[in-house]
Amino acid sequence: MDGTYNITMQTPMGMEKGTITFTQEGNALSGSLNIFRGSNVFSGGKVEGNEFEFSGEIKKLIAKIPYTAKGTIYGDNLTAVADTKYGKLAIKGSRA
Repeated sequence: MDGTYNITMQTPMGMEKGTITFTQEGNALSGSLNIFRGSNVFSGGKVEGNEFEFSGEIKKLIAKIPYTAKGTIYGDNLTAVADTKYGKLAIKGSRA
């Protein structure tokens, strides 16, 4: 699962482009979500087969938006949903 993916995230303000980088050690997952012109590091995630889950905060200007993301990777394609206080945000991407 290690690697960087170019992603698009459907937000209430429209489509946002960014990247997500995963680092896997055993079943543990960490990395960074780079979106809204900022880098948002996460750790404490987990991997089971081709499924992943992690939590963090998206920092946008002065706001911090907590989220929990769950998704899958098939081949070079990533699909996920980030659950936030603003609703569920769909994420799609492919290996960079």
